[in-house]
Amino acid sequence: MSKDIDKNTIEVIAKYSDLTVEEITRETQLDEIGVNSLELVDVVMDMEEMYDIEIDLNAAEATDALKSVGDILDEINKLVRAKG
Repeated sequence: MSKDIDKNTIEVIAKYSDLTVEEITRETQLDEIGVNSLELVDVVMDMEEMYDIEIDLNAAEATDALKSVGDILDEINKLVRAKG
């Protein structure tokens, strides 16, 4: 399941970035690929809807806490596992 979550999340991030899915890795920094704070909120909302989860961060907190693709993947995977 984790690989599917990672793949789906990277596809969503790619929609808002300057890179293709193949170019995005866990280490990719969001600010380096053109994902600004508003687009990060869109990514978070898309993932919440896709997995019926809630990422309990406001826009400012999300920008501080979610700096890389790996940060987003870890948070999504943690919440999906906790949901069961």
